[in-house]
Amino acid sequence: MVRFIVSAWLVLVAMPGLVQADTRQPVMAVEHIAEYRLANGLTVILAPDSSVGTLNVDLVYRSGSLADPQGRSGTAHLLEHLMFKGTPQRSGEQLTDGLRQRGIQFNATTSYDRTRYSAVLSDDPQALDYLLALEAERMTALRFEPAALQAETEVVLREMERAQGQALPALTQQLLAASWQDQGYGRPVLGHRDELRRISLDELRRFHALHYHPANAVLVLTGKFDKAAALATIDRHFAPLRSTAEAPALVLTEPAAAQAPVTVELKQGKQWVVALSYPLPAAADERNLAVSVLADALAGEPHGRLYQALVVPGHASAVYAVQQVFGRGGHYLFGALLEHEASRETVQRILLEQVKLLATQPLSAAELQRSKTVAAHSKAQWLSNPALLSSVLAESAVAGGWSLPFQRLERLAQLDVQTVSVQNRALLAEAVPVIGHLAAGSGAAVAVSEPPPRPVAPAASTAAATEPAQPVAGVDVPAFNQRIMAIENGITRGSLNNGMKVALRPLPGSARPVQGTLNLRFGDLESLWGQRAVAELAGTLLIRGSQHSSYQQIVDRVNQLGAGLSVVPHGGVLTVRFQSPKQNLPELLALLAEVLRQPSFPAEGFDQIKRQRLQALRSPAEPPAAAASRALRQHTERYAPGDIRHHPAPDQMYQAVEAVSRDQVLAFYQKFYGTQHGELALSGDFDAEQVQAQLNTLFGDWLSQAPYQRIVPRHEPVAALRQHVKSDPAPSGHFIGRLHFAANGSDEDAAALFVIEHILGRHPLASRLGKRLREREQLSYDLRSSIRIPAAGDAAWLSIQGDYPAGQGARLADIVAEEVRLLATSGISQAELSLAKQTILGERQRVMADDQSIHNLLVGQMSENVTLAAWVTRNDAFAAVTQEQVNTLARRYLEVPRMTEIMADAKPESTSSH
Repeated sequence: MVRFIVSAWLVLVAMPGLVQADTRQPVMAVEHIAEYRLANGLTVILAPDSSVGTLNVDLVYRSGSLADPQGRSGTAHLLEHLMFKGTPQRSGEQLTDGLRQRGIQFNATTSYDRTRYSAVLSDDPQALDYLLALEAERMTALRFEPAALQAETEVVLREMERAQGQALPALTQQLLAASWQDQGYGRPVLGHRDELRRISLDELRRFHALHYHPANAVLVLTGKFDKAAALATIDRHFAPLRSTAEAPALVLTEPAAAQAPVTVELKQGKQWVVALSYPLPAAADERNLAVSVLADALAGEPHGRLYQALVVPGHASAVYAVQQVFGRGGHYLFGALLEHEASRETVQRILLEQVKLLATQPLSAAELQRSKTVAAHSKAQWLSNPALLSSVLAESAVAGGWSLPFQRLERLAQLDVQTVSVQNRALLAEAVPVIGHLAAGSGAAVAVSEPPPRPVAPAASTAAATEPAQPVAGVDVPAFNQRIMAIENGITRGSLNNGMKVALRPLPGSARPVQGTLNLRFGDLESLWGQRAVAELAGTLLIRGSQHSSYQQIVDRVNQLGAGLSVVPHGGVLTVRFQSPKQNLPELLALLAEVLRQPSFPAEGFDQIKRQRLQALRSPAEPPAAAASRALRQHTERYAPGDIRHHPAPDQMYQAVEAVSRDQVLAFYQKFYGTQHGELALSGDFDAEQVQAQLNTLFGDWLSQAPYQRIVPRHEPVAALRQHVKSDPAPSGHFIGRLHFAANGSDEDAAALFVIEHILGRHPLASRLGKRLREREQLSYDLRSSIRIPAAGDAAWLSIQGDYPAGQGARLADIVAEEVRLLATSGISQAELSLAKQTILGERQRVMADDQSIHNLLVGQMSENVTLAAWVTRNDAFAAVTQEQVNTLARRYLEVPRMTEIMADAKPESTSSH
């Protein structure tokens, strides 16, 4: 996986040299964050937070794709893949199984300046000990085997093909390549195809020896852990390691300033985009701070200069401004997604004019203050969210210094208009950009690698129905259930005066913002007939102004409160998500009530929203994944046009949206909106009684005028089908295979069905499908399964989906069918069942250790009339699942002849049924 876009707030200026220190004495401390340094050079950053239940660990090496040897681009990223293929002490399978058994969620990413290995786990000292021992082991030595190199090279090629199919990132890469002449930051992190294939095991071994050692690494721990115990564990595993000789210094020549605009062209997909790329100094340069305020000032909605100049008049459907800064350079991206029939030349001219106007019309004090307000709450957000803080610290430590984000926020508060004006003029207004054009079409050459040789057929399963069941090792289910019920007992469940369901979870002392989710439910099948387009526009327009506040005033007020607010309509449901610092919660709730209950539906806002929606429907982008999803809906849906559950084709939805008037939106709102059938969940540090009283005042008398009946999907047989459909041109295709069946969450079979799905394809590195299609066949970078067993109704399904090289869909579908059939006929082994139980229950423990994850459960549980006690029941069911039960159900449900298989790529083959 690759990540190279770094927020302007995360990459900052270089740290001064620091003396070595004893591991027990911090070198530097800010807030509750402390840095330690081992004698071998390992940097350790610890930020304990006892108010949460999870632990985040990031091990970052200060070497990324910039360190790739000349002619061997992609080396750092390819090594990242091999880090999961095993060490002299354990195989790759033992490595991933060990992480899964302990409920450790893990990932890795490579960027230009660093390679990062991330993990999330519950607050278990033994799991942390295992993880750190493993990371020390991987830092010391790896298994460098020819078969692993061949396999992972092909996997990276699949990843490369998928990345090339994403039009906007591909355009960004071309802009960087033009700026850096395909050197340094212009060379893709994934590498070039021909160079990647030439990388040898000896070159990877040398790269690992040069760059993977303590002095080149930063270890970050955030969340719930004991600092003294963590330091002792770190010292035990890492202190004995020796640092190798320093790697040769990177020589990176910055590109000369362009004297005339350079234009790059990309024809791909169905979007039309014009973008400008301006070079920026390295992350360590203080000048980046002054231009960072431009992202909001130019692209913020609705006040941004680009938004006003391009979106409001109808030239563009959206604009963006992104500051990308890295350890040795960067660039500022300004772009616009064109409206239908808009002139590319006009949009480019306006973009250039607006940037040049920074010289003669610098940011005003009001614009600067608005940008400062947006950034002012960043510190509190970082410190209250260990996962976000871990990312901030890891990225900043490599780019220059982990403490600099905090110092930079302080300097930002003192930033004046004159300083901003000087730097905007020098770095942007008077600079020459690289211009990028993304045009709809398929003119770009699509490189697809030859399919790898077909490996030998998979070995038959060794499952035996007579193997004795084993207890769930490493998971104390009764103790876990007690923790769940303790959480449930801390939740106040009830209703408002009008019947709206409410779940309040007070967390006294929590530093995290209060999280809120509100669902409005309205209508029934009869009253919502033909109303999908109206419902969508009504929900989208809500935030555009109230009877007391303009859209701009609402946006400004949310930002001033340090809050967040989103409104998303979906048929007969409107979902509102919000968060707020605890002291501002009453004011945000009052603002939310104003937005929902007193909307103004401004005519200009209606015209703009409708125009943007029509533009999106006029020429919808249809990459392989979207084309496959659309084909699946067309085959499986049984709803007539007009039914609120029906997903119209883009041309049908276009006609429906085009016919909607503002009067219809007003009438829909007045008839349908109200809270009595909805749910509201709140989690954080608040007084439950006070909040309940305020909610009753704000929403307890709001009644929908339309009849309401919950729409519960019912299972209907789906005819088997294998179908190829055409998508927008892309180097990779997308596969979706689905089995529909009747099941409900209360069924005694439910837990065993989840186990079946988990073993079949849940994890792309560890499941049967993942091992076969990613590791052995090298046909898919990220193929995985999912399962839906509803708590209401019985419309259940098991789904398998992922990418494949264009033209290889039938081969992938055959292998998927073969693996599904094998599981059904040969069953699973007791070892597979035991590992699946450990992994599933470990994942569930991690969910119950995270307040945000618990909050996300609450609204759904209210709609299903269940509580967290349902999790206790399901835990017991998982613990009781037997091998015989799983194998019996696999034979019953995994019927390959009933599968729906959709393959989407640029060159569809014939369509057939099983």
